Amino acid sequence: MRAFGLTIRSCFSALAAEARHFRLELRPLLRMLAVMGLATLASLGLHYLFEENGNVSVIYTLAVMIVACVTPGYIYSIMASLLGVLGVNYFFMWPYLAFNFTRTGYPFTFILLFSISFITSSLMSTYRSQAEQARRNERRTHSLYCMTNELLSAQDVSQVTAIVERWVSRVSGYPTRFLPPGAQPPEEPCFLMPLEAEGQVWGMLAVLDGGRLRADEATASFLRLFSAQWSLAAENLHLSSERNRVALEMESEKLRANLLRAVSHDLRTPLTSISGAASALIETGETLPFSARRQLYEDIRDSSQWLIRMVENLLSVTRFSQDAPSIKKTPEMAEEVLAQAVSHVRHRFPGQAIQSQAPQELLIVPMEATLIQQALINLMENAIYHSGAAGPIAVEVARCGDQAIFTVRDHGKGIDPARVERLFDGHIAQEEPPGDTRRGMGLGLSICASIVRAHGGSISAHNAPDGGAVFRFCLPLDQAALPGPGQKD
Repeated sequence: MRAFGLTIRSCFSALAAEARHFRLELRPLLRMLAVMGLATLASLGLHYLFEENGNVSVIYTLAVMIVACVTPGYIYSIMASLLGVLGVNYFFMWPYLAFNFTRTGYPFTFILLFSISFITSSLMSTYRSQAEQARRNERRTHSLYCMTNELLSAQDVSQVTAIVERWVSRVSGYPTRFLPPGAQPPEEPCFLMPLEAEGQVWGMLAVLDGGRLRADEATASFLRLFSAQWSLAAENLHLSSERNRVALEMESEKLRANLLRAVSHDLRTPLTSISGAASALIETGETLPFSARRQLYEDIRDSSQWLIRMVENLLSVTRFSQDAPSIKKTPEMAEEVLAQAVSHVRHRFPGQAIQSQAPQELLIVPMEATLIQQALINLMENAIYHSGAAGPIAVEVARCGDQAIFTVRDHGKGIDPARVERLFDGHIAQEEPPGDTRRGMGLGLSICASIVRAHGGSISAHNAPDGGAVFRFCLPLDQAALPGPGQKD
């Protein structure tokens, strides 16, 4: 009973609120008149078929319930209740086809019938309103869910703002405009929602509703959830950007530390060679035979060229440690870049056999050609210095799906398994003696890794089953140059 009383009380409250803004509409009025007319015809038919018919009030009550289902609000149901009471009085109470409000007991009957019809119509209208509200909430919740999924793929705050602006307009049914900080709101009445993140206001969303949302607190409160989602998405983007910045700084510091280790190792060997050869020439140059002096001169030349290459690598590593995304990629033919790198190495090492292979199809790779050439040169020089074999070096470029794969292989002693994991981070093996005269490969390979990763690729190394080391890196192909669906490669 308590729940019933609360329901009746809410019905009267809703009726009072509706009466203040009620406007008679033709379509609901015609529906109400049609239902009540059919109820009257059905009651007349039963009245003439049966001498005693006690179902007239039931039929009119049913008609009132139908009116409550097919018309909005409470007013049309109340009008149907009033018409039902008048219809019973006019058609089915003596004197027939005339109104008689003076018959004994009729006021009580009138009040009872009207009350039953009114309560029935009010309850049906309430249930209908609640069902419609539930459907509306379901649609809004689904809209909020869809918007949240779209926000997960947003890359910056402008995309977040565009997504939220579009969904607010779709849910509210009114045009929505984003106002940046400091912008004046529109002159027409509108519903404003501030967009706040990180403790500051980034702007406002103006819903051009003409002031209607002020009377619809439920919709206004729901729209504020969209602005709250904007705040969460903007803060997540900011946190993600901060994490990326910190990770980039840590990677830069790691690269600098590896650079110092590699430089301290790699510079010692050529400088010691130059110093020793120069000291020998100064102290005993006149007594040395021509062949010995020539060998010392060649050692000085080779060590100087090695230092030049190392300086080029140092410049590259400085560039990547400062701003890795600064490279300017242009579409290049992979086989031409490979041919230029092979030509450079053959010029420096005329006695070294190099076998190169490229596919017949054209491979277009977005790259900075000079850097990729340097990576290939570093890998080939690494094979020459560290393979320990006089056999040929195989250099190849091929296509695998949407990537171009560059491979450098030697037929030497391979890679120490203990060093494979840290081969590309500039790590120098601790067991190498200080006087090791081999040119270290830590710096050159770390430069290759930095160049390849800056191009969005990956690099790896492993030992071949039949002996020798295989270095391979992959670069994404130009998507515009790839054959489309149904085209042949």
